[in-house]
Amino acid sequence: MNYKIILASLLILSISHLPAAASCPEGNPRTTDYIRRKPPNRCEGIKLEPLSGNSLSLISIATRNLASFGNTLTVKIPQINGGKNPQIIVKSLGDNYHYQMDDLLLSKNGSGFSFSWDTYVLREAKIPANKLRAVASYSLGSQPVYVPVILGQTSGKYEFVFYSEDRVRFTTFEILPQGEKAIYSTSRPNPKKGETVFTWDGNVPAGRYELRYVANIERRNEPSDRIERRIVFEHNPNWLK
Repeated sequence: MNYKIILASLLILSISHLPAAASCPEGNPRTTDYIRRKPPNRCEGIKLEPLSGNSLSLISIATRNLASFGNTLTVKIPQINGGKNPQIIVKSLGDNYHYQMDDLLLSKNGSGFSFSWDTYVLREAKIPANKLRAVASYSLGSQPVYVPVILGQTSGKYEFVFYSEDRVRFTTFEILPQGEKAIYSTSRPNPKKGETVFTWDGNVPAGRYELRYVANIERRNEPSDRIERRIVFEHNPNWLK
């Protein structure tokens, strides 16, 4: 089988107000449409356009313990040295829906940032609580540094969630201190579409780590793509307590 080798850096998640304004219009807040909502100010709803961009996306680095949605929900983002104005996207993807919340104004507190909002759209659109995902990063230099999002309450472990509309086989998934050997390694040899979830207990000292993964994307009547990427993320075991 022929493979095309793709070596690409993960794009910085950008939540810019001006681009969002064009695709996030005002509207009726009692619908589930993706519109500008307030208070608090954010873009939220069900997006109708098809997914675009990479065929394999990292959609969540989070710790979460959500069995159902109450009337409100809070996300928390830890503060890291040198980090200002973290960027966050909350989403849920399925075969027949694409929920997203972004372009939001976070509140600063002593240990990081937080955002609380009404879960009307989540409940009205019947988004499964166990399928809500979030990814956040700080722009430090030329590369984003990711941090785990706390969705509701912590679970004592991290979830790394990928999504693809194609069948994907992960030959390598490993976590390593920067410049050192892997301290955790696993794989998903059976190809599947939709979400692929990896969990990690984070039972190591606080610091900056790398996530490295190698995946083969299989498409019908086309050569497979081989993707190899590394991302940098911050870890602190206190965030899991």
